Parts: sequence; structure tokens; C-alpha cells
Amino acid sequence: MENKGFGQGDRAMLFGLGLASGILGGLALQRLLSKPRRLRKLEIWQQAMAETRGEVEAAFLAARVGARYEELFAQRPRFAHPALCKHLETGILPGLALYQTLLQELGDPEPALAELDRLFEVWVQRSPMQKQVQLLSYVPDPFAVLRVANRLVLKKSFPSEGWTIEWVEDSSECVAFNIHDCFYLKVLTTYGAPELTAHFCQGDDLLYGNVPGISWERSQTIGRGDPICNFRFCRATVR
Repeated sequence: MENKGFGQGDRAMLFGLGLASGILGGLALQRLLSKPRRLRKLEIWQQAMAETRGEVEAAFLAARVGARYEELFAQRPRFAHPALCKHLETGILPGLALYQTLLQELGDPEPALAELDRLFEVWVQRSPMQKQVQLLSYVPDPFAVLRVANRLVLKKSFPSEGWTIEWVEDSSECVAFNIHDCFYLKVLTTYGAPELTAHFCQGDDLLYGNVPGISWERSQTIGRGDPICNFRFCRATVR
């Protein structure tokens, strides 16, 4: 039997199918990118709220936090650097949604911030980052590992578009740097909640305050009204 191959009509049909597939795939990707990220934090917060409020009240409150997050996500600014988008979508907006919901429920910033701090602390204790930090206790030289990891994290996750970093020391005994600009403060100020920045700062203290073999110090933060954030990691024997 003679094989005539693809005719012009066949090629046109295949081109059309390929074009349609590409368009549908692009639309599917666009829908995926426009959907809010799954909030693991919200699940943890709901569990923590249930301990003091009961299962039913905690579920309803968590639903309100989730709904507020979706509203904030839908109207979020788009940043060119992916790290800034990640900080906004997984860090800032969930915390802002939680605070705004608590403030609406309690009607007073003081108890709302107190509950926010409690829930932030629970999240830090159960977060993947906390588990990674605690793994340092199993390596012979925790400080050496943290020194290398710190450079990589700052380069990848804290770009110059969001933070201005001044290196003070990077030695075998101490890693120290000052931050002069803070993406979190700028964004939260734009949202009318600059006071939340200090409560995000507290997460660093909780995360790094008890790392085996490493001394963590930070006496100033921009979020608490100081001119800089002075990060300092040293070997535990060095003061």
C-alpha cells in the first residue's frame, strides 16, 4: 500500500492541535500561579487556637483567616524577583491576614498582637526551618555549616531589591552583618500595619536563640525602631 504521508490538511490539523494544547497548558499554568499557596501555617494556627478556643471556634476563625488571605493574595503586588514574591505570599500576607482577623474579632491591638505572637511561636516551633536548624546539633562543627548556609540563603532569598546588607565580619569564629533596609517593613507599612514588623523579627529570635554550638545576638532591629538590624552569629565560646 502506498504511504502518501501527511497532507497539507493533516499538517494544519496537527498544528492546530499543538497550538490549542499550548494555549490550554498556558491557561492552566496561569490559573495555578494565580491561586493562593496552600497555607501550612494556617493548619498549625488552627490546631493551636483549638487548644484555647475549642475545635469549633478555632475552625471558624481559621476559615476567616483563610478567606482574608485569599483576598489579600488576589490583590497582591507582583514583584520581579521570585524571592520577594515568596516572602510576600508565604510570610507577610498570612501574618497580615491573621492579625487583621484577630483585630476584627478582639477589637483591640494589644490582645490581638499577644495572640499573634503566641501563634507565630507555635509555627516556628513546628516549622521545617526549625527542624533544619536543630539538625546542626548532629554535625561536628555547627558554626561552619551555618556560615556556609548563611551565605547561600542571603544570596538566594534576600536580594538587594528588598534588603541592603552590609557585611561586618565573615570569619571562622563569627558571621556578622547589618541590614539597612527591610522589605517586610516597607510592605507592612504600605498595608498600614508597620507594627507587625517587630513581631516577624521575633521569629528570628525564636529560631536562632537556642542553636547548639552557636551564639546568636541581635541588639537592634529596624522593625523595633532601630536604624539597623545587626545580625551576629558566633561560635558559642566566642563573646
